[in-house]
Amino acid sequence: MLANLKGLFSPQAVAANLKALPPIKSTVMDLLFPDRPTHPFALVGVEELVDVVGTIPVVTRGGKSINVGTGSASILFVEPLPVKPSKNITGQDLNNLKLLLGDKVSLTNYSRNVTDYLRKTTRATTEAICCTVLDGTLSWPVKLEGGGYEQYEVHYGAPLSVVPKVKIDADGATLADLEAILDDMETAIQEAGIGGNVEFLAGKKAWTRIGKLVEALDSTADIVVKKTEKGLDINGYLVRKCTERYRNPETGEMVSKIPEHKILAYATDAPGKVMYCALDNIDSGLKPLPFQPVPYELDEGTGYKIVGHSKPLPVRNPKTLCWAEVTEEAA
Repeated sequence: MLANLKGLFSPQAVAANLKALPPIKSTVMDLLFPDRPTHPFALVGVEELVDVVGTIPVVTRGGKSINVGTGSASILFVEPLPVKPSKNITGQDLNNLKLLLGDKVSLTNYSRNVTDYLRKTTRATTEAICCTVLDGTLSWPVKLEGGGYEQYEVHYGAPLSVVPKVKIDADGATLADLEAILDDMETAIQEAGIGGNVEFLAGKKAWTRIGKLVEALDSTADIVVKKTEKGLDINGYLVRKCTERYRNPETGEMVSKIPEHKILAYATDAPGKVMYCALDNIDSGLKPLPFQPVPYELDEGTGYKIVGHSKPLPVRNPKTLCWAEVTEEAA
């Protein structure tokens, strides 16, 4: 049966399944990490990261620093975190598969459904890891074999920030105050000298407040607001809504992709990238694939499970990002 499962999830079969499935949309990855190169090795050289982020990153695991790129005890490579969701194959599944062995269409549908489940889980995790990079530090809890978690971090450096003269939920605040904030954020990124075209993502509370300011806009005001499919165009500044959340696997808490009281500015002409490194798996040919499911037999022949393999490393220069706390933080 294991041989049959490996046939259903061979690189060729998976490629065909992925081609037949619709693309997965992910707000942060699509907007801020659109470049998805594959990397021929399981590790990424520090020099490659410096080319993107502009500085030597600092790696910590379990709260302990690992020197990167300098000193006699330094490391010259960074290893991406493996993302490995899995799906157990029950006894009922096995019986059904035995009945379907001669039915190629049904077997393809089965493998495609499993592939779809694992790729969506993998993408959701990668999207969440990308969200942590927006603060300048890739930070994600790693589950240990003996139980518990330790934090894995790659520090790229602090992003830019501005302090609004007037927050948009203050008494008497107007859309002009918001425009001033957006202008300051754009200027901060442009003066950093890396990106020039800037767009914005607004958290839940910020977006709600922006909507109220738009409603209160006087028809004689100099500010022009246009509603588009992408978001709100406010005198040429494109502000998008981002109220999505992800789950922290260690705490179980839901985390806002963009904090509710903040706006994030990002340079669209200096995009980040998600580097997909070579997989540590013989069945995948040790190739740099964004995603590859592989069947395994469980201990003592109790069954099987399909494990999705991916090794993403999100990278973005922190000087292409600028934060502003535009409303009071929720209590």
